[in-house]
Amino acid sequence: MAVYGDVKNAEIENYLKNSPKPKILATYDSMPRLSSLIKDKSDWRVVVDEYQYLLIDSGFKSETEMFLLEVLKGFPFVTYLSATPIADKYMLEMDCFKDVPYKVLEWSKVEQRFVKRVQSKNPINNAIEIVRNYQQGIYASVIVNDRKVESKECVIFLNSVANIVNIIKHTGLQADDVNIIVASTAENESLVKKLGKDYGIGCIPLKGEQHKKVTFCTSTAFAGCDFYSTCASTFVISDNRKVHTSIDIATELAQIAGRQRLECNPFKNTTTFIYNVDVGENDSSSYKTALECKLQKSVKNANHKNSVTDKDIRESFIKETVDSQRLNKYSDSYVWYDSVNDRFSVNRMAYLNDRFSFDVQRENYLNGIKVKK
Repeated sequence: MAVYGDVKNAEIENYLKNSPKPKILATYDSMPRLSSLIKDKSDWRVVVDEYQYLLIDSGFKSETEMFLLEVLKGFPFVTYLSATPIADKYMLEMDCFKDVPYKVLEWSKVEQRFVKRVQSKNPINNAIEIVRNYQQGIYASVIVNDRKVESKECVIFLNSVANIVNIIKHTGLQADDVNIIVASTAENESLVKKLGKDYGIGCIPLKGEQHKKVTFCTSTAFAGCDFYSTCASTFVISDNRKVHTSIDIATELAQIAGRQRLECNPFKNTTTFIYNVDVGENDSSSYKTALECKLQKSVKNANHKNSVTDKDIRESFIKETVDSQRLNKYSDSYVWYDSVNDRFSVNRMAYLNDRFSFDVQRENYLNGIKVKK
């Protein structure tokens, strides 16, 4: 049974009651509700797939991750699984992984993937240019066995649905030529529908199914999924204008580099990464100093808010903090309001996310990325 936001409790309870060995697929944010409906957890096994998103997503929705981790404490058997796991230096600072056995599958056969880096003042304009080239039949090509092979399809990864819509509007890309793969939310559906009645949120074609000329994809939609195009090129567009913000498609390069799976696609081993602000090229010591300053200020701020006893002032602090979480996504402060325990805390997951994002952009862009073959 799949449990998402619109699945009713009665449906879940009926399934649990009538299934001899229930198996449930649930989103992270559905787990607290699901857990409350499972009265006896003693024989349940939980697998947290693509668990690196506990860290990656913590720059903008770490409350979901923290509530998930709290719920998992009630289950006796939990396995965290990923082909692109969280690095040890971050895991060692995450309480949920203390004293947890860690197993690594070593693959005897790996292949190298390469990232071609292109710095740009306006990466969105580059994305528009890429689309226009494909519309005009201007394709990259390679010679394979004395035969010219053209890249007549492309997959463009970026983390803004609004930017995807704007690129399609600017280029006049027709619905028959574009596949829009983004999270299926009311907000995203509303944005995509602004393009016209023929446009909608699509899905990744299965092996053997036809691919469209241009595919747009956000990180929330592709994790763990495979593309089976015979000729698609891959582009990653990073329009990250603030050095100290952590939400960026660039943190997903290791996942993206391995998405094209067909051996016959001669373009699958190279990803073109187009970016403007790259924290990896900024001074490391100044960034870390700013990060530590932000952390210490957050600690003082949380302690101060917790010390206030006046009910009206406390209520205003709660509103202010919740609004900041929703609008600023921890870009200014790591303070969050923990509604379960009714206290202000420092969100260390968001802090680790900032460090992770910086390290990814500093260390990995210049290296080829190994993926399982």
